[in-house]
Amino acid sequence: MKFALVSHKVPPSGTGQSVVIYRMLRELDPQSYCLISTDDHSDKTPSENPSQLLACNYHYLPPPFSFTRGYRFGLQQLRESVNLSLAIIEHSRRIAEIVRRERCEAVVACTGDVTILPAAYLASRLTRVPFYAYVFDHYSYREWDNPVARFWARRLERLLMKGAAGIIAPNEILRDDLQRRFGVEATVIHNSFDMSPYETQEPIRKESAEIRVVYTGAVYEAHFGAFRNLMTAIRKLGRPGINLHLYTNQPDETLERENVRGPIVKHPQESMTEMPRVQMEADILFLPLAFDSPYPDLVRTSATTKLGEYLASQRPVLVHAPRDSFVSWYFRHYECGVVVDEDDPARLAEGIELILSDAELCRRMVANALARARTDFSISLSRAAFARLLKLNGTS
Repeated sequence: MKFALVSHKVPPSGTGQSVVIYRMLRELDPQSYCLISTDDHSDKTPSENPSQLLACNYHYLPPPFSFTRGYRFGLQQLRESVNLSLAIIEHSRRIAEIVRRERCEAVVACTGDVTILPAAYLASRLTRVPFYAYVFDHYSYREWDNPVARFWARRLERLLMKGAAGIIAPNEILRDDLQRRFGVEATVIHNSFDMSPYETQEPIRKESAEIRVVYTGAVYEAHFGAFRNLMTAIRKLGRPGINLHLYTNQPDETLERENVRGPIVKHPQESMTEMPRVQMEADILFLPLAFDSPYPDLVRTSATTKLGEYLASQRPVLVHAPRDSFVSWYFRHYECGVVVDEDDPARLAEGIELILSDAELCRRMVANALARARTDFSISLSRAAFARLLKLNGTS
């Protein structure tokens, strides 16, 4: 069966969602799917991550027509509602044209842009093929900063979830939310990865007296408060040589503005091939989510793409995230890391001290983490689950 996957970001763009899509699809026959995106990759000359360019057909959804006037007399929200409706209709027509031309037998649509899911749903109805929702995060909650988009997303979400032939959620917390809110059953497919680089090398033991607390990835509103707590906790410990090593492309001025300062060693974001080495050199891998973010519901169901990598790295993981978040639940439930789920730098300092002082605990947590990585985050198992859901290659 051939399917169309629709997402605002697709490989080779450098977002976490794009990376997950790349990992899921790269072993599939490129004739069995096509990609549709609001990012234009049709020229096949990517400026970033060229190794993640897939061999399938790419299709571009250009910006739809929109009204640019109508700010006066309180008409702005009406204008934005009309523009959103026009975008959904125009995108749905283009998606339907592509589905027919490519002879696709299903449409898989990802969260990320408020127009994508309803446009893909309408296109599936126009072409009479099944619609699958890949819910990387809550469709309506992610529109926290746009009142008009949030208004319509909340009203469309039930229709989209109930009308889907299948739903993919990246974790158990989001799956349970969807079941409770809409009475639908989602298939959990964790944000998986190729474990082989982590299993073909031993954790690196360095001779330096430095204690490396390592974080890899973007740093933004979902993290700032947790990082401030970490820097306070390091100061409270009073141990010499503890440094936070940040592998991120976040500008220094952003970190300064958010008061994330202290013993920080900043590195550029490393490539996927270098990431296992970076993570396996850590004394502690830090997995933060802020307690004071502007979007707590998104934080609660966040399934960061680095989670599986941290589990496989054979290094102790320190989780600092709200108690009801997926990451706190997962590491606490499977006893595969030290979890500090209180917004308290003193408790976080205790967590760091526990990792540094209890070697037996660390060995047990690392063993549990590696077992969970193999069980939940193996890309081969995730691909098989994806194929079963869509009934690809005759699977059932």
